[in-house]
Amino acid sequence: KKGQPKKMSDSLTDMESTLQEPSNSKRWIIGGGSALALSLVAILGYSNQTSGINSHLNSPHSGGPPVVVSDGNDIVRLDEAQGNVVKSHSTRPPIVESSGNDVVKITKTLSSVSSSPNIFLFTIDDMGWNDMGYNSGDISEATPYMKSLAKKGITLTHYYSQPSCTPSRVTMMTGKFAYRNGFQNHELLHNDYTGVPLSNKMMPEHMKELGYATLGFGKWNIGHCNSRYLPSARGFDHFLGYLCPGHGYSDHNCGTSAGYRDMIEGWATKSKDGTTTNYEWTNGSPYLGTYDTLLYREETQKALRKHFSDDDAKPMFMWLAHHGIHGEYDSDPIPPSELLTSNNKEYLKVLKKRLDDAGSEQEGYSQFFKMRMITASVLMSLDNSLKNLVETIEDVGQLSNSIIFVNSDNGADPDYTQGHPGNNFPLRSEKFSYYEGGVRVPAFVYGPGHIPIKSEGSTYHGMMHHVDLLTTFYSLGGGDYGDLDSDVDGMDQWAAIKGDTSSPRTELVLNLPRSKTWKMGEQLTSEGIALRIGNYKLLHNHVNDSWFSSEPGKNFHTGDEMMAAKCQYDFYTISTTSGCVFDSYLFNVLDDPSEKTNLWYDSDYTDLKASMIAHAEHLAAAQLNDYGKIIPEYYERGHGEDDSTYTDAFQAHGDYVVPFDCDVIH
Repeated sequence: KKGQPKKMSDSLTDMESTLQEPSNSKRWIIGGGSALALSLVAILGYSNQTSGINSHLNSPHSGGPPVVVSDGNDIVRLDEAQGNVVKSHSTRPPIVESSGNDVVKITKTLSSVSSSPNIFLFTIDDMGWNDMGYNSGDISEATPYMKSLAKKGITLTHYYSQPSCTPSRVTMMTGKFAYRNGFQNHELLHNDYTGVPLSNKMMPEHMKELGYATLGFGKWNIGHCNSRYLPSARGFDHFLGYLCPGHGYSDHNCGTSAGYRDMIEGWATKSKDGTTTNYEWTNGSPYLGTYDTLLYREETQKALRKHFSDDDAKPMFMWLAHHGIHGEYDSDPIPPSELLTSNNKEYLKVLKKRLDDAGSEQEGYSQFFKMRMITASVLMSLDNSLKNLVETIEDVGQLSNSIIFVNSDNGADPDYTQGHPGNNFPLRSEKFSYYEGGVRVPAFVYGPGHIPIKSEGSTYHGMMHHVDLLTTFYSLGGGDYGDLDSDVDGMDQWAAIKGDTSSPRTELVLNLPRSKTWKMGEQLTSEGIALRIGNYKLLHNHVNDSWFSSEPGKNFHTGDEMMAAKCQYDFYTISTTSGCVFDSYLFNVLDDPSEKTNLWYDSDYTDLKASMIAHAEHLAAAQLNDYGKIIPEYYERGHGEDDSTYTDAFQAHGDYVVPFDCDVIH
């Protein structure tokens, strides 16, 4: 019934079917030396995931696969297979113009829309597969606006991230897989001496070169010990947000028990003669006490109205990287009443009744669902923030020329004993792991003037990763992504997302050993592999972890069972955490998205396994720099002897986390 959650068994069945799509045979040619056996061609059976999830979705493409070759280092898309690619329609959809708050008339066609659309990246922190309304089995009505917007846009079902905040943001902003910068599994803290090396030009820098105004709000978490690492020095004209992994929603205390507040504002200004750019910043004390979702909602609204009050305004790129739903030790997560609608409050009553009906005999579940209701309320505030953003874009007359991309940074943290939990079920495991639950995340795109009518409400099953955002946005902004750095891993996904071509991506390099001389057989916790090629994902030396359902049961899971968070990779010392069991895995994630069947020990997959391992060894040896060695060296400077450098800087700026003049990594 409307306003009530689905029956759990039905919802979980729905989610299983949503995750599983039929496979189409695809052909591969992979180079990189004789060690890469041609069994990859024979066995992979790669599918570009263009067949539909449910019968109500648009029919799949009949297109053939991309044929790929290797230049000896990287896989390069060469050409489309013969003749089966669905061509785009020549008919352009109409664009609705708005005057004030009301839709007035249809006056434009897509061909007349500016070649430089406004681009808004709306990132939700730690949102799991089962947290997004159109996937969820337990809190599906916490995000009604996202559900409705996705139905008018395109939902991405094979969108991937890194398993935690810092690596994910590094890949988003650089367009490079995390191993290229030594950030495979490094979560940056308040006192870290590390940051993304300056040799990397970041997304806002690229967008500025294309003539964009660039604004950032929310979580940064990829470098702050030197002011040259700050967002305002990496391409953002203006930034308001925080630097730690998490912080209090209203008191803004750095969530790692650092003892310092965390909110900073920075901007870039030109000198009078226009020859130099100055980067300035100040602590965020004026915003202390404001619930951060409300803060970012209000500030983005002001920024949009101010910017587009100028008839000659530049196109805008905005990254709105919300704090919610991050829950690990973050204080005061319950949003103020003004961020919730009357429908939100009624749905919370429905959820409360479910909790009451569970009864005290479901002790573990009751504890979980009490915290899960907080998660639902945080999601509601984010849902309404997105609604406010879209309505403001429409109010300033820019909706027909804007693209809004919604994603999660990584999988959810389901541990309800240390904060309000996210949930990834039926995907396996959690944040900090390379199972699907850690790295396969909700995402969709909405752009009424740039998505053809034929594609509205459709689903894109092509493989996509955070690294593809830079290249896709750069191309949308009028740039040629072939002009980007040669080690950029991203691909332009826009034509494939719209349904005009098949997916260009065939490989994900999620984790590699830092050592360039690594060979299979060394079993250290610092030497894991996470690699997906086609339908198959290989995890070598990865912790064993389980599934964490949101459905009540006699043996409901506890935080003690969640091994991925306890047994994280440690690239600086060898992990000695008790109870950690590391093993190797091979999954067909197309046929088995929940990763229940490990094919590693199946003799039928011996050749495939050997080929994927050889490919990983080849990629590790071909790394272009020594960042895998350099990052730990800088890290150890802040985690060895007691260092007053950062504490002195923090105290001098009102006990706020700020830059402390560390050496930069070039």
